[in-house]
Amino acid sequence: MNKKILMKILLDPKTSDAEKDDAVIDLGINFQDDETIDFLNKVSNDNCYDEMVVASCGESLALIWIRNKQINYKKLLELKGVALAEAISLIQAQRPDWYRNYSEMNQI
Repeated sequence: MNKKILMKILLDPKTSDAEKDDAVIDLGINFQDDETIDFLNKVSNDNCYDEMVVASCGESLALIWIRNKQINYKKLLELKGVALAEAISLIQAQRPDWYRNYSEMNQI
């Protein structure tokens, strides 16, 4: 599906949480660019989204970074709650080196 359509689904208040969650997952699977990363990061920190959608944002972000073999620690440090928990869980399992770096940064 088109990235702009997926983004519109997330921004539409009439769209169900299940559709929004599917859109987040599709974005994370099909797009790995900075615009997508910024958008998912913004959605994850917006209080108007269901916890399921927020968690999927964190998971999608981590999967993008893992596939790209490049993490954005600044964006990771901006995540909160379930989005952070989901991202950290994947990073810890698949990139323990990144997890160690995150842990060191988080202690400062």
